[in-house]
Amino acid sequence: MDWARARAYLLTAFLVVNLILAYSIWGPTATLPYLAEVPQGQTVEEFRETLANRKLVLPVNLSLPRTPQPMRFVRVEAPPTPDFLQWGLEISAVTGGHSGQDDLAVAGSLRPTIDAQTKAVDYFPRATGLAARSLKLDNREQVIHFAEEYLRLMALFPAGARLSGVTENQNAGTVMLEYCPVFDGVPVFSGYVRVEVSPRGIEKVSRYWVEPRSYTDSAAKQVRPVREALLRLAGRLAGARVRTVMEIQLGYYAGRTLSLAQADDVHGWDTVPVWRITLDGGETYYINALNGEWES
Repeated sequence: MDWARARAYLLTAFLVVNLILAYSIWGPTATLPYLAEVPQGQTVEEFRETLANRKLVLPVNLSLPRTPQPMRFVRVEAPPTPDFLQWGLEISAVTGGHSGQDDLAVAGSLRPTIDAQTKAVDYFPRATGLAARSLKLDNREQVIHFAEEYLRLMALFPAGARLSGVTENQNAGTVMLEYCPVFDGVPVFSGYVRVEVSPRGIEKVSRYWVEPRSYTDSAAKQVRPVREALLRLAGRLAGARVRTVMEIQLGYYAGRTLSLAQADDVHGWDTVPVWRITLDGGETYYINALNGEWES
């Protein structure tokens, strides 16, 4: 027997095992456990049962999106925050410059404010003036038609905006419509116009818009299956009450960076492919579709 060669083989085997153990311990823990939790060949019904055992319900009528081809990052830019006076003038022009009670009901309630946390521009028409309309919230076509009609009239509806979500708040008795920009056919969740609708009409409009510009120079990367994102979400919600998945979408998203732009600047950043999962309570979670990390 060639003991020198046998010893070399043995040392090589030990080295490989040690490398594997080291990677499993100190490697990226954000995704490894969840990769192991997706059994090969598991049917959709079996996967639903796996989620149900973790208190996350995947309805039978909600299909799992297919894993797309490799995706790249997308660069977006946020235009300067609208000047309050300019918006006031635009709104006054739309309403005809009326004075008195009616003018206060329309223009006064639409005086914009900046949300300190999200930096979105918020308007509170509170279903008065042009925002008033008797609506049946279960008639989604009627609700969407009136909301879009109102946004266009008030110059709050960006070109290229697409309906990206409809969320019902049963406790408040309202419906939230969300519109976002689109890049190459894929929604970009970093920008939005959200319209809160009640049976009385439009209660609130919140707008933080971005313009998708181009793909970045980074190479396209493989997208992880949505099952991994769902398992990761189930793990995060462990111990909570039973939750139901209402919607799953693939899109681009990244939160604002910590450095805020001045009024005359353009604020830009890169967005990543994400799986957006919405639950029955209206909570929305963004999970990086490339590495499984949480996006805030």
